[in-house]
Amino acid sequence: MSLDRRHAFSTTRRMLLLLLACVLAFVLPFFVMRQRAPRPSPSADAGAGAVVLAATSTLSSTPRGQSTTTPAATASAAGAAALAVDAEACRLANLRQQAPLSAAAVSLAQFEKHIDAMNLLVAGKISLAVATTFWDQTRVGAAQNEAAFRSADQALASSASRCRTPDPAVAYDLPYGQLLAISRCAGAIEARGTALARARAAVSTWEHHTHDMEMLRMGHITPAQATAAWSRNWRIGAAQLAAYSAADAAAKKVSCSLD
Repeated sequence: MSLDRRHAFSTTRRMLLLLLACVLAFVLPFFVMRQRAPRPSPSADAGAGAVVLAATSTLSSTPRGQSTTTPAATASAAGAAALAVDAEACRLANLRQQAPLSAAAVSLAQFEKHIDAMNLLVAGKISLAVATTFWDQTRVGAAQNEAAFRSADQALASSASRCRTPDPAVAYDLPYGQLLAISRCAGAIEARGTALARARAAVSTWEHHTHDMEMLRMGHITPAQATAAWSRNWRIGAAQLAAYSAADAAAKKVSCSLD
């Protein structure tokens, strides 16, 4: 081999080595970085996939435009609506009691005056003439006042409104102030109901006596018969009036703030 050919071969080999070195200089860093980079574990990939799947399922299961209100919020709203209905029912029941209570007070005031005259006569504090004057006074308008009470009492009985305390199952989730107002109103209405029951009994006795007085005035019964009937009604009526007065006084101590 000649000197020129050897020189050419050596030059070519140097150029190839230089080219190989350049290629390795570019490729080797990428290879090293890839080997050192941490690879995601299969469990991590599975967890991430589960989270994405759950989120997608939640979104897809809620129809578009539908509220995401919780059951607790729905129950609270339903309880508040029921509370408003109960409050209105108690307010109406309280108002409807006023008419028969007022009518009973007017009618029984006459009966009380009639019995007081009899008590004073028996005690010797007034004469028969004075007692008769009292009796004649209390008889005026007595039948009309008794009828007014009966009419108002029947209207109350036919009304649909009733007052009840809220359901204990939902009471804990409702405003305390409104619950207290309804409970107190229910107690007041119950107390007034007791007073009205006592009034009905007393008014019935008073009706019997006013009827007897009218029968005597028209001559349909004798004075002896009227006296015997009055003696019975006087004693029964006195006890009934005492029971009514006590119940009425107790009812007036309890108020309803819903009216």
